[in-house]
Amino acid sequence: MNRSDREVLEAILGGKIAQRADRIAPGINPVAGVEFIYYEDFHTSSALSQFRKLLASAGEFTASSGGIVSDSCRIALPNGQCFLALSFHGDLDGWRKAVEAGARNLGLRLARIEADHLIISDGQSVPLSECKVDLG
Repeated sequence: MNRSDREVLEAILGGKIAQRADRIAPGINPVAGVEFIYYEDFHTSSALSQFRKLLASAGEFTASSGGIVSDSCRIALPNGQCFLALSFHGDLDGWRKAVEAGARNLGLRLARIEADHLIISDGQSVPLSECKVDLG
């Protein structure tokens, strides 16, 4: 049997490698030990620059372990407002507090995915089916 390079790599890594076409918005499927948050896109610079500004605005970090990662996923609401994804692991409470502090200091809303809706910190609930999801 001739195995493809992908199958060999998956065997080495011990799991399936996701195809770009198969990717879904972070937070739709829960991942143990990982939390996904979306923050309001303030359109002043690239997503990575906005991520860095969000963290820089958080003040002192209390997270004792793990890390935080910017994601290329952007969700646009029907009104055009966008939210950018990030995820963190380890000290979930510490990282969550940092993200919340950064968003508060910048005057940004946060959001999360619950079932098939984007739940925004101002109380809005928008069905994902009405949003444009750009996985980058």
